[in-house]
Amino acid sequence: MSSRRFPGKVLAPFRGEPIILHVVRRARALRGIAETVVLTSDQPSDDPLAAYCEHAGIPLRRGPLDDVLARFRAFATGSPHAWLLRLSADSPLLDGDVLQRLIDHPDRELADIVTTIFPRTFPRGQNGELIRAASLLSLPQPELSASDREHVTPWFYAHPERYRILNVASSEPSLAERTMAVDTVEDLQRLEGRP
Repeated sequence: MSSRRFPGKVLAPFRGEPIILHVVRRARALRGIAETVVLTSDQPSDDPLAAYCEHAGIPLRRGPLDDVLARFRAFATGSPHAWLLRLSADSPLLDGDVLQRLIDHPDRELADIVTTIFPRTFPRGQNGELIRAASLLSLPQPELSASDREHVTPWFYAHPERYRILNVASSEPSLAERTMAVDTVEDLQRLEGRP
């Protein structure tokens, strides 16, 4: 909700429904996902999202605005789940087949993270990260930068010698040049086919 370029974008209507609802529905449709939870900030700017989630019956957890990793750590600490699927709330057109490939990766149990961005070969807005909860919880907290905390997973990619990273790739790497995420009002209009 506190996006600098498009405040409130996750509640913006996309094809008649809030963007966040598209993301939640896509996550709930995946095989192997036991629980779908929105992790947002505890700031007043995110109160409308919290109210919407409560009204729509979407579980929600709140935490620090600029430390998204702390939100994930808090959820993972109290969760029985061995894996966390991280999706961006600005991606109403997530491809369920791509996400299912993360979950079903044959070598998943050998990994710390299964991703679509190491390297990125899918459009922005078509990405996901399946993170082993124990690996997330064992990140070296004192060494993490503000950017690591805001974006959750950069530490893994900056230290591939320490982590087992599996990548699900597109057969068309040029797709990485496209954007299917909503960062601006113009993105929303473009994805809806509006001028």
